[in-house]
Amino acid sequence: MRMAKAAILAGLALILAGCERLQAEPDADRMGRRFIDAIQRDDWTVLDPALSPAIANDPRHNARFQALRAKFPADPPWSIKLISSSRTRPLWPGAKATREQTTLNYIYGFSGRSLAVDLTVERTGEKTVYDRGLKLAGKDPFKTVKLYQADDVTVTPIGADAVKANAFWARGKGPAHLAFLLAVALSPLLMVVAAVSAARSRVLKHKWWWALGAFVGLGSVWMNWTTGQIGVVPVAVNLLGFGATKGLSPLAPWILRFSLPVGALAVLIRLKTLPKTPA
Repeated sequence: MRMAKAAILAGLALILAGCERLQAEPDADRMGRRFIDAIQRDDWTVLDPALSPAIANDPRHNARFQALRAKFPADPPWSIKLISSSRTRPLWPGAKATREQTTLNYIYGFSGRSLAVDLTVERTGEKTVYDRGLKLAGKDPFKTVKLYQADDVTVTPIGADAVKANAFWARGKGPAHLAFLLAVALSPLLMVVAAVSAARSRVLKHKWWWALGAFVGLGSVWMNWTTGQIGVVPVAVNLLGFGATKGLSPLAPWILRFSLPVGALAVLIRLKTLPKTPA
């Protein structure tokens, strides 16, 4: 009993840890805000050194950045909010297959207008700089900062129609949406039924372990609720693998997901094959 409870608590801890949002790398965030500010001010002394070779070598990049700048008002923003960030890193030190990239998602607020700015930066190295603030605080004034270049940037006005289109009850939902929503509801329901059945069984040995196993799902199937796009992550083991999430951006769609309730099915099959009375 004690081991089963400990396992349940450990599972809940893993679920909560998975929900923790990765904080933005400070140097990437600092570079991102400076880069976006340079777009608004049309400051190529800042933009040029910060561009990745792929963007800098594109002959159309000047026209592209002029189009981005045209979406910004002339006045400085009233508010800048980093709403989310994600980072990909090499699998091991020195690995070249995966570059260290950080995607930063901002909401820029202006008088009567808001913009969603998505920026992807790639780490290119690091350098040692002198920080006078550290010197005044009596600390080592030299610190190491990470260097980044911009890989991609998009600027999207946040209009009322776009926000409405990403609402959960927006029009345009068809039979596929309804079927997926039903699957999202049935997956946890089956898990709960299997767990309760295992806990109430008088003939099932180690029933608390079986009850915990009822909440194990295999794989993950997700749907972009706005577009109807469906994706599958086949290699994944989840506890309570279902839910609906929406990003902090007003333009973010709802993402619904569920896991195949293999644990619940295993429990129900096991209960079906047991004798009705204790041996």
